[in-house]
Amino acid sequence: MSVVGVDFGNQNAVIAAAGRGGVDVLLNGSSNRLNPTMVGFSESRSMGESATTGASSNYKNTITNMKRLVGLAFNDPRSVREMSYCNFSCVPVKHAVGTDTIGVKVQYGGEEKVVPVEAVSGMMVKHLGLIAAKKTADVFPKDWVVAIPGYYTDAQRRAFLSGMESVGVAGCQRLMHETTATALAYGIFKDIKKQFSKDAPTNVMFIDLGATSYSVSITEFVPGKLSVKSSQYDPYLGGRDIDALIAEFLASKFEEKYKSRLSGKPMERPKTRIKLYSAAEKAKKTLSPQGVKEARVNLECLMDDLDFGVTLKNDDYEQMMKPFLARLRAPIERALAETGLKSSDLASIEIVGGSTRIGCVKTTLAEILGLDAAATNSGLSATMNADEAVARGAALQSAILSPRFKVLPYEICEYNPYPVKIAWDGETSDSGEGIEVEGEAEGSSGMPSNSVVMFDRGSAFPVVRRVTLRRAGEFVVTASYDGSAAHHGYPEGVGSEIAAFKIRAPAGTDESKIRVNVKQDVHGSVVMSSVQMLVEEEEEVKDEPMPPADAEEAKKEEGEAADAAKKDDAPKKKKVKKVALEYEESRPIQWTKAEQEQAYETEVAMSNADRIIRETADMRNELESYIYDMRDKIVSESQLAPYCTDAEKSALSSALETSENWLYEDGFNAGKTAFADKLADLRKLGDPLVYRKSEAKLRPAAVSSLQRACEKYMNWLNTSEGEESYSHITYEERTKCYDLCDSTSSWMYDMLDKQGSASQSSDPAVSTAEINTKIRQLNDTVSPVMHKPKPKPKPVPKAEDDKGKDKTTPAPSSEGEEKKKQEGSSPEPMDIDGASKNGDDGDGRGVV
Repeated sequence: MSVVGVDFGNQNAVIAAAGRGGVDVLLNGSSNRLNPTMVGFSESRSMGESATTGASSNYKNTITNMKRLVGLAFNDPRSVREMSYCNFSCVPVKHAVGTDTIGVKVQYGGEEKVVPVEAVSGMMVKHLGLIAAKKTADVFPKDWVVAIPGYYTDAQRRAFLSGMESVGVAGCQRLMHETTATALAYGIFKDIKKQFSKDAPTNVMFIDLGATSYSVSITEFVPGKLSVKSSQYDPYLGGRDIDALIAEFLASKFEEKYKSRLSGKPMERPKTRIKLYSAAEKAKKTLSPQGVKEARVNLECLMDDLDFGVTLKNDDYEQMMKPFLARLRAPIERALAETGLKSSDLASIEIVGGSTRIGCVKTTLAEILGLDAAATNSGLSATMNADEAVARGAALQSAILSPRFKVLPYEICEYNPYPVKIAWDGETSDSGEGIEVEGEAEGSSGMPSNSVVMFDRGSAFPVVRRVTLRRAGEFVVTASYDGSAAHHGYPEGVGSEIAAFKIRAPAGTDESKIRVNVKQDVHGSVVMSSVQMLVEEEEEVKDEPMPPADAEEAKKEEGEAADAAKKDDAPKKKKVKKVALEYEESRPIQWTKAEQEQAYETEVAMSNADRIIRETADMRNELESYIYDMRDKIVSESQLAPYCTDAEKSALSSALETSENWLYEDGFNAGKTAFADKLADLRKLGDPLVYRKSEAKLRPAAVSSLQRACEKYMNWLNTSEGEESYSHITYEERTKCYDLCDSTSSWMYDMLDKQGSASQSSDPAVSTAEINTKIRQLNDTVSPVMHKPKPKPKPVPKAEDDKGKDKTTPAPSSEGEEKKKQEGSSPEPMDIDGASKNGDDGDGRGVV
């Protein structure tokens, strides 16, 4: 399970692992598949499920909403909007290069710390990796694919990767769009079942309505390939907005009831707002199924020690949902218009995301797409798990990319959300080479301006494209989002700059051709692949001379060669040499190497502190458990009471009471070593009692095994003597076995006598380990003799002819013998009984 895929949701995260049996969604320590995307800070860190216990009481130090904040500048309009949802304090983080980003101010280990939100997101990813490691003998995942929203900008993609690197999570093979991951989870299994045709591509719409965003994509499937044809988004439409509507409704009803007694606005108090949002989410889930008419909300001590209860009717709920439902139409219509398809051209409309479970949402989607609202799921397809589809698709992509798996190739054509423009200093000269895609010219030789859209919307990536310019000295190439990106959902008021590359040509060189190779990598981020200066060099073409026919032709060729040398008009050809150039990269939001290393050092220090605190807590719990456990056992007749004297019981009871008082008073905040020392002192008194009970329980079985072994071997020694099958065993071996069996039996009965006269409250006269040692000695000594194989009989040597005896073969007496003689063989002389004189009988076996 070292190959995983992650759905990093704003509210919950899911991790899936690829294995030989397919893809499995991993359970956390509480046996849940959904892991709250939450990191809590106090004396130590808590993440995921464990962070929810302090989410309301420790709200100032419990970080959520990190998916929406990662990679944003502090003064970004999106940041201002998202920070209004946060109950914790956000502060600017200054960088050596670029603008300030977002950090969170928390209390950790008794100190105030500012942690970049990118590092917090990396901590959550690492926590998911630890969940996977527990399933594979603590082997941390090596290959990752993390699903991100398709509307993420270049800065957000790079920041997410920086956050993973800052906590030591390596091996991210790809940041994959969530809609593409869903399409892969759908298509790869359909492809296995041969449900796609190359001649008639299958078009499927995927609708994902999650906690904070809404996405619609249309994907084309053919055997072995999927191509995303359109992706449309509403980044600010999700289940969170429905929760806000219900929470505002509850707050207004609360104010109506207790207006004169309230000391402020309910939604302005963080704890009250948390309670209202939690109640709103529960009411939303209650009203989601079809047929539910109302949801009852009861809140104790909501604010100013006032209780509150109200009933939310389904009609009121759907009425307040109308503005939300109206926004579902636009992304669907844009996706259909971009692909030129109609809803009837779609083979299926798959819905995923937790908010698609809401009944009125399904009904509205069916109305927009012209489906039968009365059908099951309003005519929509819900065959995919709404919460797990993205994680499963990411895990499949991870398996496809990983060298640890052999997976049939499956081509994925991603979808670039925003067009990217490349610009440079000055204008292109008439001799410019224009734009080249993978070495092939695209467009005219002279470009009308100093910029070009290098990566169009909808283009697949990864891909490398290049532009060739004529430049001398230093110049700058910039990458930015084209102005048309605003028509495709690029956020308003956000800078379009992606990166600037300062390129240096060698000093003293004239204007030269400079080839700039720009890449949109597998994560969808724009990087400089390489920069090369093209230098043309001339080299002389040397033709091999033909051999002359005679002396006159040789003289003639020598004369012609001399004339050619005088004229210096020998033929030459041009050769292009590529010289790599250096460049500097700068981005509006950028982590330097030093900042990355500093963040990693901070993470290592936090991890070590967490480990010490965790181990200290574990040791404290172990001491506490030992005190309570032993206090009950030493008074129980079925436990340790029969195995201890009155003095031992009194001493142990006193020690347990003293340790318990220390534990809850002076030692409450002690360290791990102090707890370990206290536990060791108690074990010195308690372990002998536990040992006596254990010995009393195990000794009868060990004695029975030793008795059976002695009887077994003695019986064999007495019955096997004189038998032919054991005649190969020597006298010395038998004597050795007799002596060992006899001494072991005597030792056993002697020890049993001593143990029988001893009390249960005293140490045993003989231990189970000693008895087991005797059993091993018997087995190791007697068993090899008992099973000693009998030696094989020696073969009888062939009879040799007497020296000096006449070896002349008698003349053949028959026609057959004459034939054998001519063939080079002679018959063997036979005895009267038919056996040959060389010791072989008639069937080729030797005579003994």
